[in-house]
Amino acid sequence: MKTTRNILKIVGMGQKVILPSGEQRRVIRLNNAATTPPFVYTLQKVGAYLQTYGALHRGAGPLAARTYEYAQKALTVIRRFFSVPPSHALLFTSNTSAAINMLVRLLPLTKGDVVLLSSTEHTSNHLPWLLRTVAKTVYISSFPDGSFDYADLEKKLQEHRGRVKWVSITGASNLTGYIPDIKRIARLVHSAKAKLFVDAAQLAPHRRIDMRTQGIDALAFSAHKLYAPFGLGVLIMEKSLLKRTPVDPGGGSIDMLGSPEIVWAPPAERHQTGTWNVTGIVALAASCEAITRVGWETIVSHERTLRDYLLQKLVKVKDLTLYVSPERYRADDRTGAITFNMKGFHHALLAAILEHEYGIETRAGTICNHRLVRRWIGINDAKQAEIERRIKSGNRLASYGIVRVSLGVHNTKQDVDSLIDALVSIQKDGPKLKYRPVPKEETFVPVKR
Repeated sequence: MKTTRNILKIVGMGQKVILPSGEQRRVIRLNNAATTPPFVYTLQKVGAYLQTYGALHRGAGPLAARTYEYAQKALTVIRRFFSVPPSHALLFTSNTSAAINMLVRLLPLTKGDVVLLSSTEHTSNHLPWLLRTVAKTVYISSFPDGSFDYADLEKKLQEHRGRVKWVSITGASNLTGYIPDIKRIARLVHSAKAKLFVDAAQLAPHRRIDMRTQGIDALAFSAHKLYAPFGLGVLIMEKSLLKRTPVDPGGGSIDMLGSPEIVWAPPAERHQTGTWNVTGIVALAASCEAITRVGWETIVSHERTLRDYLLQKLVKVKDLTLYVSPERYRADDRTGAITFNMKGFHHALLAAILEHEYGIETRAGTICNHRLVRRWIGINDAKQAEIERRIKSGNRLASYGIVRVSLGVHNTKQDVDSLIDALVSIQKDGPKLKYRPVPKEETFVPVKR
């Protein structure tokens, strides 16, 4: 991607760190599924905006007017980026988890209603439906490689026909990178007169999302996974569902505090209480602009090539277990989220060694997808109960888990080679430092000399 390197250049590219050994190393960012650094382009846009920052919706004056202009232009960019229908509103929260919680609390679901979830959903797209609504939660089967069981979706829609109100799925897995066929799912869901929600936290940074053509009724994602880490979550849903009392009422949600009635603000506005995070909105729009200028074809091609290169190298590392085969990554539509373990190393210890000895950022644990990881590791009920008991006593390291690396647009073959060299060295010679466990933090740290 040499021709587009400037627009996709990230803040801190080439950043170096002093390791505990005293060695200086370039930081290798391979935890992009958790969060992404901002584009330099995005930070420049934010810097320009902050020069005239004012009170949005909270005052009159030149700076307030300029801030309003910035916000309106940003909203237009975001709507265009996701092909948001005119019938839908954008609601802003702090992250995807907050957006999904808001959606669930806004929906008028009853005890007789059914919500279908895939069995491999991220915790953020599982717990809100389970705990914040009285509707019955039913799970759609998934295969061990994380792929979606379309036949089971059809079966569940038929079994609960007339009762299914929403089907909620992840747009891309945070563990396996698997991207389901959203159009196909939408057709099945809509034929059952239900609606489709997509958790796009992992999808938005890697694939074009077109709400209109894909048939998505509601969408949520985080800007911090889209190269705009300024504390913004987005929920996109139909305005018709917003003609109700806000679940979080406050300043800006009403036009008049009457006696005795309250005159609510228009539906698309009454749920946006308090001062908006315009900085986050401007940043998100800027990152959307950068991606649009480069083009999805270029980005997807780069990430797929790098993903396949990484898998080709990983399979050659001795004693390394990959939980999804390279063949499945090539056959399916998957992002560069790849999980593994190394024989003889606790997952958290392996991640700590990569961090402290090689400057490589990864993530270790169940990573908010306990059921799928448990399935991979093969934990029976008795072992699960024992693990839970130990965790409750404060030993979070008792949990099973994996190590995940996840690619972004800024990663290179050099990054991959650095990871592979580190893993080969660890497998052959073990860690260079001594480590002690920190059970409450679910990690290991180097022992000071």
